[in-house]
Amino acid sequence: MKKLLIVLICLVVVCAAGLPVANGIIMERTIKSAVEDNNNTAAKVGTGFRMKILEYDRGLFSSRIKWSIENTDGFPGINTTQLVLLDQGTHGFFSVNSQTSLEENPWYIEWVNTHLNGKNPLSIQTRFFLSGTMGSTIHMNAFSMEDKGKVLDVHALDLEVSTGKGLETLVSRGRWEGLSQGNNFVMGAVTFTSDLYRLTEMIWTGKNTFSLEQLKANDGKSDPVDLSGLTINVETSASEDKKAITMIMDFYMNRIELGGKPLSGWSANFKLKQMDTASFEECMVLYSDMMTGSGSRLEKTAGNPGYFQKRLKDEMVRNTPQLMSALNGLLKKDLGIEITDLNIELPEGTVTGGLDLTLKKNLDLSNFFIFAMQPDMIFSFFDLDAQLSLPYALAGGIPNLTEPLFPGMATGFFVIKDDLLSLDMHVKEDKLFLNGQQVVLNQ
Repeated sequence: MKKLLIVLICLVVVCAAGLPVANGIIMERTIKSAVEDNNNTAAKVGTGFRMKILEYDRGLFSSRIKWSIENTDGFPGINTTQLVLLDQGTHGFFSVNSQTSLEENPWYIEWVNTHLNGKNPLSIQTRFFLSGTMGSTIHMNAFSMEDKGKVLDVHALDLEVSTGKGLETLVSRGRWEGLSQGNNFVMGAVTFTSDLYRLTEMIWTGKNTFSLEQLKANDGKSDPVDLSGLTINVETSASEDKKAITMIMDFYMNRIELGGKPLSGWSANFKLKQMDTASFEECMVLYSDMMTGSGSRLEKTAGNPGYFQKRLKDEMVRNTPQLMSALNGLLKKDLGIEITDLNIELPEGTVTGGLDLTLKKNLDLSNFFIFAMQPDMIFSFFDLDAQLSLPYALAGGIPNLTEPLFPGMATGFFVIKDDLLSLDMHVKEDKLFLNGQQVVLNQ
């Protein structure tokens, strides 16, 4: 019995001593797998970002890893194409604790020494677990820096990020206390959360939340802006077969002041439903490719907005065939958009409304040539129900709103009801009705 107990104790000691070594191996596999997954995704979606392991020194109880994030087009605002990260990991019994630094980047060290008196504001800690998951805690101390006689105060940031095995899930939570430049620009605290599951290379399902306490901007040249209490919630879900996705966003802003005119109580709920997953991802890839190509050239031309618009237009022309294909893939039966609970409080009164537009059958872009000849045919493709009500004092002096614009209309887009302008539009039995009267387009 004693011999068995001694053997068991020895096994426990050996296993316990081996756990740090095993964790070091798992950490290496996790990092290398993350690098490979990122590079494979970047290659598929056509972005310029790549990751590379420059050095990996794994010991029995500690590891030293130097790796880089590379952008072939360069990082905005930084005269470099490479960001180098240095990780010092300590192998524990149940996880590996790693400290990450940017000390291998000369431009960063020069910036800290020049603007922050050598005080590094950034602290990054990462834990790698036996299960293959990992979590990072990022903290940035508040700091101030002067540029051209103006002092910019950047407040503290706290961010926690965790990923599941194989980077299939992402959970984050953060709070940034904002920044300010005197009274000319003030951004209050920002909070954000994410709880996401990777559906495809580009699409994540789950929930995102964002809130901004305050934003004030007054440069003395244009109308000042002052808003507070902004909250945005976004939820993306997939159908059971993952072939369609639905996105829901609710929006609320407590108060906004534009040019000294206070407004309050803005809210709405937006829903994009039953979007074809493959076509939506194709659109995202094309958009990413166009913006990456145009943005990199913008950085090299000192931010010339005219040049950027030209480059973006050229990119859109170059990608026109792919864009047409992706749009055709999106315009499928059951694709729809909904706007509910629209409520905007204005000094003149309240704006309310809603919209429900859904395709009844697949729609090809080539159909629009037929619609040009027979406009009423378009109403056989979708269901529509829309209402909008706004104060007469806001736009009552615009005659085009209340008068018919062509012979097929019996009323204007709006009719006057008491002190309101009211719109009621819907499609019934493949016919369009506006404010209770049929609209005939084939005239």
